[in-house]
Amino acid sequence: MTPTVSRKTYRKRVHALNALATAGEALRLDLGRIDADSILDAARHNTGLHDWGSDAFLTPMRRVADAVRAEEDFTPLARVILRQSWIRALENRLQLQRYLDRHPATIDQKIQRPIFVLGFPRTGTTLLQHLLASDPRRRGLQFWELVSPVPAYDDPAEERAKALRQVDWMLKAAYQVAPEMGKVHFIAPDTLEECWYLFANSFSVMNWDLQSGLVDYGNWLTESWDMRTTYREYANQLKVRLSRFPAEQLVLKCPEHLWFVDALLDTFPDACIVWTHRDPFPTIASYCSLMSMQWRTLFGRIHGARIGRHMEMRLHQGIERALAARAEADPSRFYDVRFGELVRDPIAVVRDIHDHFDLGWTPAGETAARDYLAAERQDARGKHKYDPALYGLDHEQVQRKYAHYTERFGLEIAESP
Repeated sequence: MTPTVSRKTYRKRVHALNALATAGEALRLDLGRIDADSILDAARHNTGLHDWGSDAFLTPMRRVADAVRAEEDFTPLARVILRQSWIRALENRLQLQRYLDRHPATIDQKIQRPIFVLGFPRTGTTLLQHLLASDPRRRGLQFWELVSPVPAYDDPAEERAKALRQVDWMLKAAYQVAPEMGKVHFIAPDTLEECWYLFANSFSVMNWDLQSGLVDYGNWLTESWDMRTTYREYANQLKVRLSRFPAEQLVLKCPEHLWFVDALLDTFPDACIVWTHRDPFPTIASYCSLMSMQWRTLFGRIHGARIGRHMEMRLHQGIERALAARAEADPSRFYDVRFGELVRDPIAVVRDIHDHFDLGWTPAGETAARDYLAAERQDARGKHKYDPALYGLDHEQVQRKYAHYTERFGLEIAESP
């Protein structure tokens, strides 16, 4: 078996881009300059705006900038990518504050009983979000909305059309860097995606630790930062999206929520939390394969064993934090989905979720869900091939470490490969 992600280093064209970024550093250009003040200035210059709203984001921003500067193995191209993505996040932040100033009633909107699909990556969260969001009463957030969360045009149709074109260009560039992504997790401008992109505008993103091993930043985020601040800003962005494209209920998906269930419930006390579960060993191996493309982009090569160690540690932390928060919460706020059951009968699982939260299962919702299941997916299950050995994962070690979790939820455990 040849793994889907088998190339460990940059492709030739990406090597060429990295060479250009290296030349830019030699010429002392700002293209890859990781300096908080310089990045703040660039966002202000690009937008002509100066009001950030709350300045709480400056603390995590400086933390992650320090962490990136301390990581000497990042390539010059990585620093360019990170700087430009952070400038965009700050531009979003400035534009959000301007929008809220012009439309103050947006803040008064109620986000009614949002559904949050959380759990390990690669446990069926994407499938479940799409099935739940296919009901005509609901919607998720499409990728273009996550990248461009603030309306730039008065006409919603014009906003959507122009954002789709811009995001399509961004994705084409991303697929040039990581062409395997289409088989591992296909993303298009209008697919429903993880909402951690909205956390980026507050610079409080566990995904940044996961995609690059920024351990000190990840530890600080989980141990010292009050994520309720971030979730309040996240909620404001959701309200903006609902004001443009209304729905009775939002269906949101992000493994990121695992680490911060307490802050999520504090912000959304009536949330319906659907937690997916799967045997940790294939889950971690699959996720290592997915995230190795991000690590390759940032480091120029895939360090398999380092990725495996980091994912095994960080995902275990996510489980422990989620279980601790759940122990203090109303049990009725949670519904557990085992991966095997979801694969065998997804409609039955979705129907049970509706019953648990008293959401009202409708014929229109079932028809839409069955239509989604009938459509062919580019990244259908089975197309993604991965080898746990490439990431130094040991079956017995992982099972011992996660034994409490697997026993708690009665998970089906596959034999050692």
